[in-house]
Amino acid sequence: MIRRLQQSRDRINNKDHNTTQLMEKHLTTVKSRIKAGTEQVCQWIIRKARWLFQQRHWVVVYGYAFLYMFTGHNKLVNMETFVKGNKRIPVLGQYAEFIGWGIPLLEILLAIVLVSPWRKMQRWALWTSTLLMGVFTLYIALMLLFAEKRLCHCGGVIETMGWHTHLGFNAVWVGLGIWAIKRLKNYTI
Repeated sequence: MIRRLQQSRDRINNKDHNTTQLMEKHLTTVKSRIKAGTEQVCQWIIRKARWLFQQRHWVVVYGYAFLYMFTGHNKLVNMETFVKGNKRIPVLGQYAEFIGWGIPLLEILLAIVLVSPWRKMQRWALWTSTLLMGVFTLYIALMLLFAEKRLCHCGGVIETMGWHTHLGFNAVWVGLGIWAIKRLKNYTI
């Protein structure tokens, strides 16, 4: 009887040992698969990050498109206020109606062309957008230097910025536009 009990215990121990070996083998396989999958995911993330980094000038292009579509739309919706505000600007006040319609329509046109698939048109629109932002920046700088009563009718959130913040915001966009123009110059399809 003791012998049977020992044999039975040996069989149970042997089964436990086999089960443990199988579990260890399976666990090793799972760990290697997880490691391979993790490496693949990491490589995919690195490839996508590298691509995004190489395409970062498009963020500026689409940023300009969003900015101009937003401000152009806001100016058109609030046309009376925009034209009335432009009439109070020294020297430019006599062209208030022309500026009131021209600037928002130009901004919306630029936004549309910036997102168009035609690369030459996009370059032209980016040049024009950067130049227009430079004109806006110059206007703000002149207002800060020479005007006692400062008038800004940019529209939306941008209009609520302080004058120095607005000047910095525009200057950053001018710099980004120049940088993106240089990047697009070397861009090939």
